[in-house]
Amino acid sequence: MLRLLPLAKDASTRHAARDLLVRALPHDRVDVVWEEKLWGDDGARTGRAIGAYDDDALVGVYADAGRFIKVLAVDPDARRRGVGTALLQNARPNARAGDHPGNYLSPGIDERYEGGVAFLRKHGFVERERVENLRVPYAGNDRLSAARADAACNDATQAGYRVAVVTETELPSVLAMVATQFAAVWANEASRAFRGPRRAWFVAWDFGGAPVAFAAADGNNQGLGWFGPAGTLPAHRGKKLGEALLHRCLVAVEGLPDAGVIAWVGPKPFYERAAAAVFDRRFVQLERPL
Repeated sequence: MLRLLPLAKDASTRHAARDLLVRALPHDRVDVVWEEKLWGDDGARTGRAIGAYDDDALVGVYADAGRFIKVLAVDPDARRRGVGTALLQNARPNARAGDHPGNYLSPGIDERYEGGVAFLRKHGFVERERVENLRVPYAGNDRLSAARADAACNDATQAGYRVAVVTETELPSVLAMVATQFAAVWANEASRAFRGPRRAWFVAWDFGGAPVAFAAADGNNQGLGWFGPAGTLPAHRGKKLGEALLHRCLVAVEGLPDAGVIAWVGPKPFYERAAAAVFDRRFVQLERPL
């Protein structure tokens, strides 16, 4: 008999959840970030992790934060038995799939999960948008190197800016700038990058000592090396600050399993020009309308 229970954090359940997610989601590096997706920081939203059990066997996993479904996965050997439908009953009427701001496995459903997209459509979800990840290659990329990062930062210095990693003392003022000028969820994600092992969070300061641009990496999906969020205040755009910060971050996360991914990308031409970024993956963003 199928039972739905809060997903426990004991060793055996954790092991079973990780193995299930790895089998169910082959296009994602869930082997690295599964704990973050199930129990990680969801910012201002309240998160839940629920398991579906057939007798004592874990056959499905669901995690959400508010109306955002972060994970919905069924063991491949247990599909077409109503497990996914049972788990989906936990979602809000106006649920969105996959693109929870600040803590997302991917910014939507990977197009290659055709069965998953069809399942959500069957249950009343409609497509809202398709978005892409880009990837900056490291091997043989003459537009990416520590020397190029140094040169970009030197150019910023000549223009009257200082580019540096954020310090503990500077953290509050930078977080305030990101939250008020960009988005509170970006501040939360960037703060996780600051606490991460690579501390890949860099800021450009103007001549008066005010933070005017920032870029972070390895905040969301920590341990993979994804780039973002990043932003420059309008008055300081066109000074190549974004390029300097991008390269500092990319160099800082080199060697991580998925380093160089630019998730949920906005200005594609900038990344293509600045770092030879190429297409990586495309995602379907789905929502169930009220």
